[in-house]
Amino acid sequence: MKTYRYRGLTSGGAEVEGVVEAFNEKDAVTKARENCRIITEVSPVSAGKMDEGMNRDIGVLLSGGRIEPKELSVLCSQLAIELKAGLPLVRSLELTGENEEDKRVKRMLKEVAEDVHSGVSLADSFESRGSFLPRTFIETVRAGESSGKLDECFEHLKVYYEDSAAVSSKVRGALIYPVMLIAVAVVVVAIIMIKAVPVFEKSFASLGNELPGVTKFLISSSHFFQKYYLVIIAIIAIIAIGLRVFGKTDKGKHIFGTIALLFPGIGLVNKMNACCQFASTMNIMLSAGLPLTEATRITGAVIDNVMIKDDINKAVDGVIEGKRLGDGLRESKWLASMLVEMTAVGEETGNMTDTLEVVNDYYKKEVAASVTTALGIMEPCITVVMALLVVFILLSVYLPLFTMYGTV
Repeated sequence: MKTYRYRGLTSGGAEVEGVVEAFNEKDAVTKARENCRIITEVSPVSAGKMDEGMNRDIGVLLSGGRIEPKELSVLCSQLAIELKAGLPLVRSLELTGENEEDKRVKRMLKEVAEDVHSGVSLADSFESRGSFLPRTFIETVRAGESSGKLDECFEHLKVYYEDSAAVSSKVRGALIYPVMLIAVAVVVVAIIMIKAVPVFEKSFASLGNELPGVTKFLISSSHFFQKYYLVIIAIIAIIAIGLRVFGKTDKGKHIFGTIALLFPGIGLVNKMNACCQFASTMNIMLSAGLPLTEATRITGAVIDNVMIKDDINKAVDGVIEGKRLGDGLRESKWLASMLVEMTAVGEETGNMTDTLEVVNDYYKKEVAASVTTALGIMEPCITVVMALLVVFILLSVYLPLFTMYGTV
């Protein structure tokens, strides 16, 4: 809950002020009216927000403030089973919390159970207590409450987060191998430059011959690394931090978002992943009973790439103006044409959920295929670069020896 300060007038006209704890401003006004007849001002107390933030479990900070899709899938699965078995909602929340290992989730479920028992809606409580919960979860639960089909909504969410976890795992898998290769190459080169080359330099000096240019370059590079390695590490750290900070700006998000979609191999993975995210999120939102506009807006918020996110938000604005969603999506230069056309067909036939389910299954397979393609592009490139590096080092070491043998 948040803390709100209020000012108002009693029935006798006297001014009063105080503080109340509430989920939102509307709830704060309702509680404040118990003490005064007319409310003149309601505002959140920043200290209350700070206290609330200090009470968050350290796990939220360590996880970047997010909860993993796999963990959400297990949570939704347990709630769906318990509700289908006929357990009351409050007892289902308590029972799920008792079996939860994550301390922040355990505490959240306990607090949510108390809120629901006191009359607060489940979605409002999740929104207030679970800052790490994604918007898709909150809005689907809200729709499930409105329709009286919470068990079905939790079942849909279980499948949705299972699929999200599987797709995320495949995308991460596309990056692990090349990143490991690059990391190993950097370590090996650093060891050669700092440890091995000085040994070779002493041997070359004892020969007394003029060294080839490539060997001189290797030795000079070694001297540079030995003398300025701390400076090099500091520069790399500064560049990395600078790029991270710049990436959080609006301009940075758009630049990096464009690069992510155009980069050979990885760009295809990102496009297929975005299409899969769109189809699966739209499907779960519409299945929960949300209107098309709200479902599309939430879907846009879920998409990772800002370029595709902007295109979806423009399509939502078009729907508000009376246009078809399919027409708005056709203006996107990033979304796959098949996704756009199938969405348009589903919109025209009034059977978008079934259409999106088929599209989602298709793009889950496409993500796996694009990951294979990306690896097929990156592995040879990395291998060639490493081979050139090895050839350069070998030439630098052996050319002086060949020169010595030629002069004997």
